[in-house]
This record gives sequence, C-alpha cells and structure tokens, in this order.
Amino acid sequence: MKVRKVVTRSGKRFRGKTPSIKLARMVEWESLHERDAIPHFDCHPLIVAYQEQPSVEIYYDALGESHRYVPDFRVLFEHGEELFIEVKPSRMLKKRDVREKLEAIAIRFEEQGRKFRVWTEEHIRRQPLFSNLKALQRSAKKASFRETDKQLAMKLIGGPTWSFRDLANQLGGAQKVLRLIFSNHLRVDLEATLRDDSTVWLVSSRGGDHGSFFI
Repeated sequence: MKVRKVVTRSGKRFRGKTPSIKLARMVEWESLHERDAIPHFDCHPLIVAYQEQPSVEIYYDALGESHRYVPDFRVLFEHGEELFIEVKPSRMLKKRDVREKLEAIAIRFEEQGRKFRVWTEEHIRRQPLFSNLKALQRSAKKASFRETDKQLAMKLIGGPTWSFRDLANQLGGAQKVLRLIFSNHLRVDLEATLRDDSTVWLVSSRGGDHGSFFI
C-alpha cells in the first residue's frame, strides 16, 4: 500500500494511472518517466510484485539533520530481494542539491543493507528494450483470451527452443508468442531487437540464461 496519495493537487507535472496486469490493479504515477518505468516491472520475469510510493524513509544530510523521503517504487524479486528506485530526469541530476540529496539517501540505504538505485530516462527508455516491453504489454491486453496462457502453452510442440517465426506459425500469430513471453511461459532476449529468427526458449531450458534484463 502506498504511503501517500500520488495524484494530488493540480500542477504543471503529468500525473495519471496505468493498468498493471501483474498486479491486477491501477498503478499511479506522477511523471512520464515514472509511467515509462512501469513496463520494466510488469515484464521482468524475476519480479513478482512492486509498489509505488511504498514507504516513508529517513535519511541524514551532511550536517546530520534528518529528513523524510518517499521512494518512487519498491520492487520485489522472486528470490526475496528488494530494490528501491527513485526516478529522476537526467537534467535534474545536474543540480547540486538534488545530487547531494540522492547521495545521502543512497548512503542511508547502504547503511541499512538495502538496495537503492536512481533511474533516468536513459535507463528507462533504452532501446530496443523499451519497445519490446511495450509490445509485450500490448500483447497481454489485445491477444485473444479464449484460451488461458496455460492452455496456450500446452500447445507448444518441439522445443525447448524455437525461432520466433516458427512459434508464431505454430500458435497462430506473433501476439500469442509475445503473450506467453509476458506471462513467463517463454523467454527471449529482450535487450535485442525481436526478429523472425530470434530464439525463444522454455523457462526451464537454459539455466542461468533466464531472459531477464538489467534492472
């Protein structure tokens, strides 16, 4: 549960809500950068949950004075690890006061043995990953749901690896392949451009090569 309301008083900044299939609810955001970070969490195969505005944290400045801070996101991985993320435009990091604040926050998280990271648009919108994530989200929303993901996965023949083209022909379209990648039945290298000859594989077939991307 978020600790403060995201969409508050009217102002100059963009605010809104985005549907999350992974969380089965609307996720609130208060900048376009935050909005564009959400597909990373929804599509990452090792992330089981995430929360916007998750907690009130206390950090200390150079003079030892305490300050309150609310991270933009907390991400939970399947192995139990947590990551706290602050989303900032890269231009903001050029400001000394912003850099000093984020450095103090990072030090506090490190002292507590917790992971903290600052994301800018350079990380969030890097290509071809960002386009691939948007394609996965669209497939999950638009693909036919006359069959469940599990029923669709049971139609897979051969393997444990295929070309994207072969799977699309087998399942009845590229959208269904993307849907099974999104639902974590199949994996593909999302940091590379998706092509007809891209290799797609079963989750259990490649050991450590689990198809996740850098968070």
